Amino acid sequence: MKAIKILKNGGPEVLELKEITIEKPNENEVTIEHKAIGLNYIDTYHRSGLYPLKLPTGIGAEAAGIITSIGSGVKNFKVGDKVSYAGAPLGAYSTHRNYPTNNLVKVPNNIDLEVAATLMTKGLTTFYLLHKTYPVKSGQTILFHAAAGGVGQIFGQWAKSLGCKIIGTVGTDEKIQKAKSYGYDHLINYNKENFSEKVLEITHGKGIPVVYDGVGKS
Repeated sequence: MKAIKILKNGGPEVLELKEITIEKPNENEVTIEHKAIGLNYIDTYHRSGLYPLKLPTGIGAEAAGIITSIGSGVKNFKVGDKVSYAGAPLGAYSTHRNYPTNNLVKVPNNIDLEVAATLMTKGLTTFYLLHKTYPVKSGQTILFHAAAGGVGQIFGQWAKSLGCKIIGTVGTDEKIQKAKSYGYDHLINYNKENFSEKVLEITHGKGIPVVYDGVGKS
């Protein structure tokens, strides 16, 4: 069994592959043999120290795999279940690990574990945006910044399935074709065009009810 550990903050060179042994899972934990892990931008913040962690530490917040052992208090999972998770405690960069069941979900048999490992963090983010932050309605025109990114790819398909017309922004012309395949009706290269003016043009001066911005100041 192996895991990536960080003994100090820095660039990719601080990631160390270590041999590990895993104890029996605690009362409400299961042992997971990972089949796929998700890589997320926040991992670089943990590695660099921008988001400080107590060192040494594992890294990675998203993975999918098979349960190989269960704790004494576990009721809703069994050995052999396909599962995935996103969130603390960190340590997804590993072949095996113990993980608490309160953040664990079962993966349906018809969903590949590699797909599940890519969807948890970004999929939950998309759900939160479309159903909690601003619940959209069919027929609305909405805007998503960074349409070609990981969340953007899921967001475009999800919003389209809800009946929305979607405007997306990207930073390069190359990303326009990529984003188009994920359901966006209009795409704007914000480095070439003023996206606020373009939105008014697309909506015939009406504007839009919501803008989802995961980019920030820039």
